[in-house]
Amino acid sequence: MSTRPFPWIPAALLALACQAPAAHAQSTPGATARLHANAVASFRQARFPEAYGRLISLANAGHAPSAELALWMYANGPVLLGKDWDATPEQLAAWAQLAGQPVPTMVASSYPAPSLLSASRSR
Repeated sequence: MSTRPFPWIPAALLALACQAPAAHAQSTPGATARLHANAVASFRQARFPEAYGRLISLANAGHAPSAELALWMYANGPVLLGKDWDATPEQLAAWAQLAGQPVPTMVASSYPAPSLLSASRSR
């Protein structure tokens, strides 16, 4: 038996923190607009991972403008931003429906083997 009082509190706080952005995004239109503006500000400041995380949280909560931007970042990330963004086929389909766009095709990315990277750096 644990001697700590309330040992379940850290797990409960973690669970609540994971749900907070989506729950907050659904609370009020004003709050959603502020969260979207924060995501756009992160993008404009070239904090792309932060922006994508904020946008997908809002898109997953049903915010169409965020879904549109998340789709754009997903589709253009490798070429324009140098990033491959994670998304499930279900997320892409839901975001596309929200944004009124066709579902993007998922394409596998390939990367050089680690041994090839280290060999090319030593030359």
